[in-house]
Amino acid sequence: MAQERLTLEPEVQEILSHIDNGDNFLLSGGAGSGKTYSLVGVIKQVISENPTSKIACMTYTNAAVKEIEERVNHKNLVVSTIHDFLWDNIKHFQKELKSSLIELINNEESKIKNPEENPVPTDYFDDIENGIQYKEYLRIKDGIISHDEVLILANYLFKNYPKLCDILKDKF
Repeated sequence: MAQERLTLEPEVQEILSHIDNGDNFLLSGGAGSGKTYSLVGVIKQVISENPTSKIACMTYTNAAVKEIEERVNHKNLVVSTIHDFLWDNIKHFQKELKSSLIELINNEESKIKNPEENPVPTDYFDDIENGIQYKEYLRIKDGIISHDEVLILANYLFKNYPKLCDILKDKF
């Protein structure tokens, strides 16, 4: 495999060394700089070296998700936006979502605010029929969160509920 890697771009080789060390990585660059091209190369190499490994690839846009899925079609590859990835991994923990969202709303330092009632009582979301939901818009009183809140809430949940981290490690 080392000989095969010599023909890869230096950026791809650097990323693969991070993967070999068990590290995550962030690939960034301007529009048209070749991020998707490099990422597809990395994914194909990882699949070639470890065909049974599970791979989670997170991007910022749905367009990038589609592009990567079209270029690499593999059963063990999960490609999604960061928001969708996080939501897919926390949405089933409604009890924890509700209590954490209440704690964040009531925390003066939090960026999640509820304009209608302050502080929010602990039973605030008890009557919400479909639980906490993630949509394109924010409507806290109806239990609907949007992009920014998913990031804040997921970060809070993973810090305060270590078992969630364990579940995620087991998936990938």
